[in-house]
Amino acid sequence: MVKFIEKIENRAKKRSEGLATGEFIGLMLFVAVPFPGTGAWTGALIAALLQFERKKSFFYIGLGVIIAAAVMTMASYGVISIFAPKTLKKF
Repeated sequence: MVKFIEKIENRAKKRSEGLATGEFIGLMLFVAVPFPGTGAWTGALIAALLQFERKKSFFYIGLGVIIAAAVMTMASYGVISIFAPKTLKKF
């Protein structure tokens, strides 16, 4: 039974090495989504709770903030219409 558990743990460790970059990209995308409750503060809280590296977290949270700012700027100027329906009726 012990050998089986060690085999599973070793397999999980090997696979988790490839996910190290994915967790930071996930953090960046979470911060980049322009919805209430997502943002730099919440991203920093998540990074602290999950004990991510500070320098990498800072970098990816910063990228997420820049992406969110770009998305909201384009939405504000009408370049992209995230919240508006496709057809607006004129009265």
